[in-house]
Order: sequence, then C-alpha cells, then structure tokens
Amino acid sequence: MKGRYLIILASLCGLIASGVGLITNVAGLFFNPIAEELGLLRGAVSMTVTINNLLFALGGLMSPRFMTEKTLKPGLIIGTAVVAGSTALLSATSSIMIMYILNALRGFASGVLGFVFVTMVINNWFHSNVGLASSIAMAFSGLAGAVFSPIVSAVIQSSGWRTAYLMTAVMMAVLNLPSILLLPAIDPASKGMKPLGEKTENKAAETSTGSVLPVVMPMLVIMCVYAACGAGSTALTQHFTGIAEERGLAASVGATMLSACMLANTGGKIVLGALVDRIGAKKSLLTYACLIMCAVLIMLFIPSGTAMYIAAFLFGLTYSMATVGVVSITKDLFGLGNYSRTYPKINLCGTMFSAAFSSIIGFMYDAFGSYNVPLFIIMAMAAIDFIIILYVYKTIDARKKNA
Repeated sequence: MKGRYLIILASLCGLIASGVGLITNVAGLFFNPIAEELGLLRGAVSMTVTINNLLFALGGLMSPRFMTEKTLKPGLIIGTAVVAGSTALLSATSSIMIMYILNALRGFASGVLGFVFVTMVINNWFHSNVGLASSIAMAFSGLAGAVFSPIVSAVIQSSGWRTAYLMTAVMMAVLNLPSILLLPAIDPASKGMKPLGEKTENKAAETSTGSVLPVVMPMLVIMCVYAACGAGSTALTQHFTGIAEERGLAASVGATMLSACMLANTGGKIVLGALVDRIGAKKSLLTYACLIMCAVLIMLFIPSGTAMYIAAFLFGLTYSMATVGVVSITKDLFGLGNYSRTYPKINLCGTMFSAAFSSIIGFMYDAFGSYNVPLFIIMAMAAIDFIIILYVYKTIDARKKNA
C-alpha cells in the first residue's frame, strides 16, 4: 500500500476526522459553557448532538445519490462548505433554535461525506488490504477526538466556546482539503485506473459462499437491540466533562478522560479485530462487555483522577462493540449472503438510538441532578449486550448442529 493508494486513504481519513471526530467526539466539551452562558438546561444543549446524529444517519442513506462520479468534486466542496460554514456560524448565535438548525445542516452534510461514502470509495479502490484500509479510516474518528479534544478544551477555557467553534471550523476545512484536491474518483475504473490488488475471482462464486442461515425477524430484532445498546452507550462520552465536575474534579480531567476514551476507541477496534480472528467473536465481545461494565463501576464508586482516566479508557471499548461487534455478529448470524440486507437496518437502529440517548442522558441529569442514574442504565445496557452475545452464539451453534 503506497503511492496513490496511501494518498487516497489519507484523504478519506481526513473526511472521517472532520465529520465525526471534530463534531460528535468533541461535542460534550461545549455543553457546559454554552448552557452556563445562555442560561439553558444541559439537556437542551445536548439535543444539538441528537439532531446532528439523526441527520448524519439520513445523510449517509442519501450519500450514494449525492456522491457520484459526476458530482464528486462539487459534492466534496459543497459538503465541506456546509460542514465548516455551519460550525463557524454556531459561534455567532445565542439562540438554541438556530443551533439546532445549524447542527441539522452540518449533520446531514457530514453524513453525506461520512462512513457510507468513505467505505464506498475504499471498496472500489482497495481490493486487497480492504479490511486494513477500512479500519484505519474508521479509527480516525476516535483518533481525531483524542488529539483535538484537549486542544478544543484549552481554547474554550482561554478564549471561550465561540472562538473554539471558529477554530474547529477551520480545522474541518483543512482536514477535508486533501479529498477535494487529491481524490480522483469514486471508482478507479472511471479514470482508467486500477484498484489495489485487483480481484480476479468470479463474483458469482463469492456470493455462493454466503451462509444459508435464514433471516428471521426475532433474531433481527435482537441484533437491533444489541446495536442500540452498544451505540447508545457511546453517548456517555459526550458527558465526561460533566461527570468529572460532579465528582469534584477539574474540567480538564473530563477533557483528558475523553482523550483516553478516544485512544481506546481507536486501538480497541484494531485489537478486537485481531482477537476475533484468533479466539472468535463470542469470547472477544464477552470480554469487552465485562471491561465496559467494570469501567462504569469505577466511574460510580472510585471518583479519583487516575481511576477516572482508567475508567474512560476501558469505556472507550464500547465503540468497538458498536462497530466491529455489530459487523462480526451480523456476519456470523446471517452469513455473508444476507449481510447487505441485514447490516444497514441493524446499523441504523444503533445510530438512531445513539443520537437519542445523548439528549436522554442530559435530561436525566437535569431531572435527578446526578449522572448516577444514567451510569447505572449504561451498565445495564452492557449487561444486555453480554446476554445477547451468549444467546446469539448459542443459537448459531444449535443451527449448525441441525444443518
């Protein structure tokens, strides 16, 4: 993997870092200062992330229509202008309704340029090392959060949240610039180019290798519940600053917790992929679920700085449960032949619940005056995923014996 392919992969990493890392994964840093300055409830401010994520999911569904070979360059330019421009305008408003509208705009635009578009380009350009390329690109969502969250936090503390929004808008434009300038096409064949490790296999033979396990509605619903619990848990990271302050710790502790969480977000996906190959998805995911429950217990009962950093790092593994975990279980349960018609539905459930749960946590804090109730709910969600993993793989084993 070198030359043109590295350049293309780097440009796609920039899109993920901009549209996910610099929006969702640092959003929690803005909740408290905005709520305090504008006299708003924290739940009302956290609703901005819910709106952003809902429109991000919708933008992903519309991405294949907007991003074609003919519209590639205009789409990248317009999408970047909307994402960066709406972020910059957030610095100039004091109306929560205007913030909702601007977050809807940047959520939709970042969704169009986000996971669906990036994986579509990767699948066309990388026929070998496609898994590596995909994991690297996806990992930049967490890496960007880890790198930029302390920078954004420092700017908020020194110059205010409005200046931080302006700086974030500039960084978004810079991160998207390589894709605008250097991404030649969605499909290399349209430019007379070849993908890395061009496939020679018969595609009919590939589809025949899919599992014969039927897609039954109860199992599909169970997988949607798994995705909802896994993805919904990730919403807690946006409240790390508030959790730290509630424990009597400085706001900078919350920012560092977010960085630790994003590091685990990045590395946890790669480690989980390696574990799945070595010991299987069942044992790997059960281990991750246990570690996540331990992380929540630490946040509840050991409120020291060092312990909170450890808890935040372990909690970052929930991103792997919600991404690599969903992919692995879906393939094992429904087979490659049914993957394309089951995964989008399951993933959409996770995305929608993650969007909603960010605001739910905020409103629960407003109602109870503490993050303890949301933390207990998050731990229950990890336990539900643990039980689902056991049940799903018990079902898979039973089906194999009866086949």
